[in-house]
Amino acid sequence: MNVYRAKVGKGGVMYLPSEVRKILGVEKGGEVLLVVSEGRVELRPVKSIFVLGAESPKISKITIEEFERESEEMQREFYG
Repeated sequence: MNVYRAKVGKGGVMYLPSEVRKILGVEKGGEVLLVVSEGRVELRPVKSIFVLGAESPKISKITIEEFERESEEMQREFYG
């Protein structure tokens, strides 16, 4: 377990040490969840849909061309 110290600035803004941001994968403008329980705070990174997609196990293989063709077919079905 690593322990880090963070400062709280004006308006309650908390500044995370750069090492913590790197460990959590939080970039500038990124979001974290604060889970408060029994007098403790847990930080959880909020991953973007793109990161989740990139990290998730793949369930099928499809080429870009196949994806585009499927997308065009679905759009024709929805929008005519």
